[in-house]
Amino acid sequence: MDKRQFLKTSLGVAAGSMLPFGVGARTAQAGASTPQPDWSLGWKSINTDTLPPVALSLDGELPEALTGSLYRNGPALLERAGLRYRHWFDGDGMIQHYRIDGQRVTHEARFVQTQKYLEEQAAGRFLYSAAGTNIPDGEASANNDTGNVANISLLPWNSELLALWEGGSAYRIDPTTLQTLGRKDWRDDLRHMPFSAHPLRERDGTLWNFGSAPYAGRNGKLFVYKITPRDGMVAAQPVTLPMAGYIHSFAMTEKFLVFYFGPHRFTPGADTFVDSFRWAGSEASRVLLVDKNDLTSHRWFEAPAGFVFHCAHAYDEGRDVVAQMCLYPNADVMQTGMVELMAGTRGAHYPDYARARFAELRLDVQGGACRSTTTDLLMEFPGIDARFDDRSTSVFGVGHSDAENATFSDSLVSVNPQSGATSRFAFDPGHIVEEPLFVAAADNRKTSGWLVGTFLDLPAKQSGVYVFDADNLAAGPVAMARMQRSVPLGFHGCFVGAGQNT
Repeated sequence: MDKRQFLKTSLGVAAGSMLPFGVGARTAQAGASTPQPDWSLGWKSINTDTLPPVALSLDGELPEALTGSLYRNGPALLERAGLRYRHWFDGDGMIQHYRIDGQRVTHEARFVQTQKYLEEQAAGRFLYSAAGTNIPDGEASANNDTGNVANISLLPWNSELLALWEGGSAYRIDPTTLQTLGRKDWRDDLRHMPFSAHPLRERDGTLWNFGSAPYAGRNGKLFVYKITPRDGMVAAQPVTLPMAGYIHSFAMTEKFLVFYFGPHRFTPGADTFVDSFRWAGSEASRVLLVDKNDLTSHRWFEAPAGFVFHCAHAYDEGRDVVAQMCLYPNADVMQTGMVELMAGTRGAHYPDYARARFAELRLDVQGGACRSTTTDLLMEFPGIDARFDDRSTSVFGVGHSDAENATFSDSLVSVNPQSGATSRFAFDPGHIVEEPLFVAAADNRKTSGWLVGTFLDLPAKQSGVYVFDADNLAAGPVAMARMQRSVPLGFHGCFVGAGQNT
């Protein structure tokens, strides 16, 4: 099958390839009135320790240079002994491994063997309360890692993969066998400390991350970590916060680390960690700049109220710091939306609170002012080509083909803030699209790279991998691979090229 016929028959058509910055395409999708397939498949529990290797069928042609491993992480064990978790954050993490070798793609998967997972496997029931679920007659937690589910993302580090949560330690994973090698302790005095699932890496390999502890002290603390490949953890700087809030990720420029705290306040005493947060929409969001050359040097800014899971990109521009992110109007997506997903009570159409829009903050480092711009472009799970660090960097993410009646993410979108151009490709109805990862095409003059990610085809009950030319998103995928089984939807992953040292 040639590429033109493949694109015509396998997926839907592209929509809105060159739109003004901030204007989302609103294209009526064929068959939109057709009854929706069973979307709860994306939150169906897996009850076996491993999924054996299977070969995927391939449509299209994989780029010759795109050889390596796509790893994904996410909650996959969601119920035991008749008890189902209440919140999407709670499920035990399972590592999905898609191996791409020439024109062959295979898949296998394995649960992270955390302390919690092993103890509950032996007991045959949930023993410990989770971030959003209180377990009746549960066991007491000894430390932050007692309930660690290692279910959010993966970090290649020193020939291993680190399975990351955010409330506790990373877990070391063998990238070939997916076996769990044990907990990662950066330093003896930092055991069981919170460690975000969204570390950022410098070009020289230096790693920056943070740990959020809203329960520490009166207003919570943020711990800023600096890690080098040679020396390990070289700094763990505590920052006392003016308010106890929630933070999931951060952004980085050449000079600064950027932390966005929406007015989502932690108040201890609720049954679960998630339920301890209250939205204070009448208050401002707070943005923290930390000087990378002096971690004790901080600058705070105020921004309009909003809620952020994922930052996209940041850079220094004159006296300003510009930070891009996917902005929600409030925190209902975390407090209500993820509960509805697990309960199966949310319909296929997203309410407005569950839609994140591409936004930009401009922080005047000298004057202290903050300017905020929120566009109409619906976007989540953003990524960039990290080789560039200015306004020319395009941002990629998942979106919606119908902004008026947004369903689960069924599109890939991109925006170039410098040119103002946006691009989108909408998959066929019934597809849920997951995070795109940018994979650079070294020494390839035809493209800067590819977008590689995963999808769930609800009508066919199949999961698979998509590959797009990052420079021509609207043209559709160059290849799609799918398997005769489905896996639950996850959060984040990484791509490790063949021969690349993790």
